[in-house]
Amino acid sequence: MSASDGTDGDVVGTALREVSSHQELLALSGGSGFLRWDTPTPLSNPAYRVGSAFALPRQTHTRRHGLLVMGQPEDVDRLVAAMVAADVLPHDLGSVTVQRGSLDAVARHLPLDDGNDWEWLRALEAPPVVAAEDRLVTLHRDDQPAIQVLLDLANPGTDARPFEYPDQRWVGVRGGAGALLACGVREPNLAGHPVLSGITVHPDARGTGLGLAVTARLTRDAVQETGVCTLGMYSHNDVARRLYTGLGYGDTHAWSSRRLARA
Repeated sequence: MSASDGTDGDVVGTALREVSSHQELLALSGGSGFLRWDTPTPLSNPAYRVGSAFALPRQTHTRRHGLLVMGQPEDVDRLVAAMVAADVLPHDLGSVTVQRGSLDAVARHLPLDDGNDWEWLRALEAPPVVAAEDRLVTLHRDDQPAIQVLLDLANPGTDARPFEYPDQRWVGVRGGAGALLACGVREPNLAGHPVLSGITVHPDARGTGLGLAVTARLTRDAVQETGVCTLGMYSHNDVARRLYTGLGYGDTHAWSSRRLARA
């Protein structure tokens, strides 16, 4: 499927090159924090590049097979066209995640369906203690039904899966009658670094600082223990963006994720 032309890397077809090193991929991206903190090393699959653009077949955070695409639209257009022509796309590919602005270039070659625009952020410094953190309690596996009820009610689009994956650390806030008013989880991403998910507040308790308290505590613990904390948010959620950036999150990567349409 590939043959060497005597230059650095393998050539597939005419201009398509394999990239098998996480270090090389990180250099191609200009030191992307997303690749540094969210992409496992060593790479489980080779990436492919054309010009400034590259595409990495990978397992997504929801444990499905996806394709991560970064680069300028013109090079992304040539890259995806070359990958289709060379038949190097995974046959079980279910979705693509594309650097914002290059989605149309991918759509010219792959049948895209519905999805979301979202952002990835990271924190490298522990935020200060905020009000309401003294109300936080640790949640355990026995709390899974209550967590799921709250997620279904107030955050149905979340990818959080209570106690479905190992090493999850859930915290929450209970009301006077014991009902769960807020929750959130820290867990390892596929690269082994902390990621937050499921930050949720009951509609009746919004605006009271509970989401801020959950996020601050989980972020602080992660940064103090590992040096970094990451998270993803839907781009339409301006309230969440202000909360996260106020706690020191930055290095924002804007993505468009789409499922592949099936015949």
